[in-house]
Amino acid sequence: MTEQSLKTILKMNDLTKAGDLKWSTWRIPIDSLTGLERLLGNAYMSTVKGKDIRIYKYESRHYYDEEQFDWVPHYRLEFIDNNGKASWEFPEELALADLYESIQYRQSGASEFFTDFLADE
Repeated sequence: MTEQSLKTILKMNDLTKAGDLKWSTWRIPIDSLTGLERLLGNAYMSTVKGKDIRIYKYESRHYYDEEQFDWVPHYRLEFIDNNGKASWEFPEELALADLYESIQYRQSGASEFFTDFLADE
């Protein structure tokens, strides 16, 4: 399962970079975050092969002892139902950070900005 999920994440990243996989900003609260997790930035959703998926960056506490902790960033990719409830979560993979970054880059319009801005040169 892990190998298939990794291949799926890598393919989604390639399709996102190519502009073939479109994402939209998720604006509804995310119920799969626990009380010790907090959202960082935007969450995004897309539909792939008839399945709704959502990705987001979040942070959780990593405790050194009972009183001391650091906030550690993570990424979560999950299937969601029609109500936005998570039905299954992909295993945590380093490739999720790359996918999230690719989505942010596409959503920001940075590529179009660079092309327009540098067109006069």
